[in-house]
Amino acid sequence: MQMQQHRNGEKGASLFVAIAALVWVIIPMLGLFVDLGILYSAKARLQAAIDGAALAAARALNLGQTTTAQAVSAQQNAVNWFYANFPNGNWATSNTVMTTANVTVVDSPSNANLRQVTVTASTSVPTWFMKYLGFSATTLTGSGQASRKDIVAMLVLDRSGSMCSVNGATANPPCNKSNTTTPCSSMIIDAKNFTGAFAEGRDQIGLLTFADGYYLESKPTSNFQTVLGYTNASGSSNGTIDNIDCNGGTGTAAAVSMAYNQLFQINEPGAMNIIMLETDGLPNTLIYNFYATPGTTSTWALNTTSACQDASGKTWNAGGWRTAASVPSWTTGIGMNTGGAGYMANVPTGAIGAFYSADPAQEAQNGPYMIVLFNPAQTSDSGGTNSISVTNSPGCTFPSTTNSAKPETTVYSDFNWLPGQDVFGNQIAPSNEYQSLALTSGYLNLTGTASTDWPNAHSAALNAADNSAYNVRTNPTLPAYVFTIGLGGNDGNPPDPILLQRMANDPNEDQFNNPPVYSACSAEPTCISYPNQPQGTFIYAPTSAQLGQAFLAISSQILRLSH
Repeated sequence: MQMQQHRNGEKGASLFVAIAALVWVIIPMLGLFVDLGILYSAKARLQAAIDGAALAAARALNLGQTTTAQAVSAQQNAVNWFYANFPNGNWATSNTVMTTANVTVVDSPSNANLRQVTVTASTSVPTWFMKYLGFSATTLTGSGQASRKDIVAMLVLDRSGSMCSVNGATANPPCNKSNTTTPCSSMIIDAKNFTGAFAEGRDQIGLLTFADGYYLESKPTSNFQTVLGYTNASGSSNGTIDNIDCNGGTGTAAAVSMAYNQLFQINEPGAMNIIMLETDGLPNTLIYNFYATPGTTSTWALNTTSACQDASGKTWNAGGWRTAASVPSWTTGIGMNTGGAGYMANVPTGAIGAFYSADPAQEAQNGPYMIVLFNPAQTSDSGGTNSISVTNSPGCTFPSTTNSAKPETTVYSDFNWLPGQDVFGNQIAPSNEYQSLALTSGYLNLTGTASTDWPNAHSAALNAADNSAYNVRTNPTLPAYVFTIGLGGNDGNPPDPILLQRMANDPNEDQFNNPPVYSACSAEPTCISYPNQPQGTFIYAPTSAQLGQAFLAISSQILRLSH
């Protein structure tokens, strides 16, 4: 009987202990888990809002010419972003503190081209169960950082004749800003608006336009909006871009190389260096030095039967063209960065000219043709071509004026080969070539028959353009990003998406058009992308109506990568 009473007492004690454990241990433990879950969720939401605010502040560093001035818009942008993603009362929070005073913008002490943004915030999160144990709320704090590199960029704009095409027909002249029906006019306006995304006074942007030759409109400068014709306060205004006239061929390789040389001269390795290329067609023009075969100074590309005379008035058969001193100066030299040191050597005066090959649509319509005609450096941005003067090339078959370069004409019979690279060192048959092209002893044989020579000359122009971008991205001193916009809808020779995808080193499929115009690079047999090189973005705009959106998308991508 006593044993039974003792056991009943033990049961009573156990029940008391269990109730006590439930009240003082288990329920608080469950409450702690619930409150901790809420706390962690609120912390994650708070941190995400802080990180987003820091990025938003960095992206807003485009107004004002000093860090202090730019910080004003950046701070307000950060506050707006934060409360859009973490409004007052979110997760029942209270006493949230995030003001412009919580956003600091400073120049990096180790990189003059980098600005750093720091954002802090705090909020109070209530407890639901632990308040019964005296814990009514928990204060959460967080901080986030973002940075913004200064931009040094060259706009490279295609002002070839196809930019004057409206629904397949060439527009009446002039083909410039005043003729608002043309893609040329759209490009001028949209390129101006592109500059509005960047910070005048900190970023630097220049402009080079090209047709069969190129024209440097402006070196990269920090007052680019004023120079090019845009202000953040009033939008479009008059500037250098407004002078563009569209006319001529498409010398893409030369344009990319000359634009990059401007970046190389400024030499800002701490900045984000950029080539921004817009084109509406296929590369069709290369600038060659026709004098020497690679590795020699005594052999010339002329046919031995050519009547073309050297500086002494002698043909090849008469003993001319044997020395460098005998070579006439068809064009002036091309001054590169610093007397030949660094990225590209100076191009001397001499037998330098542009070799133009018809576009595929022209070839199909008029038969294959090629012309040696153009000087590389143009003296204005009017888009007109500078023909090699007859006085500088007596006896040669080159046309003496632009008007004589008719589609049905073939005028390259003075030559029996083309150099294996252009004057800027862009290879026409590199190891990673886009189009298959066979060289003989480093040069490209010409048969004298346009139907067989044209495919090779056309492939050479595509390969050199691709190689020019490759050289920009892989320069060991100043590797740069390449961004590309391909504009379609102008004529029968639209830009090649895979070529421009390769030039931008963009591995992604088309995310601008629906359905996509091109696939991911890995799905295209002739596409190559390099993960260890700067990866830019390619966008294909089907018509000039989408060109503005394409420029905007590129500017957003540049700002994203600069953080």
